[in-house]
Amino acid sequence: MKVLHLVLKRKWYDMIASGEKLEEYRDIKTYWSNRLFKGYTHVCFHLGYTNQTMLFAIKEIIENTGKEELGAEKGKAYYVIKLGKEVSNENN
Repeated sequence: MKVLHLVLKRKWYDMIASGEKLEEYRDIKTYWSNRLFKGYTHVCFHLGYTNQTMLFAIKEIIENTGKEELGAEKGKAYYVIKLGKEVSNENN
């Protein structure tokens, strides 16, 4: 299992935790191009810099426009991390 670690603000963390948000967005930039495509199988979301985490399987990472209600800018293309099954949830 190769895990990608991402820090989220509470709003986005809570939406993922509730099942309302099933994808996470990252800008199409060299930094993310180099980081995202290294064979990650799972993503661990951290609530800010706390001990609260959630681990999900990654279904796929694609380039696509994001949904405004999930935090994307209208019509902007992103790397979209599609989330699979939740593996664990450490809400301490």
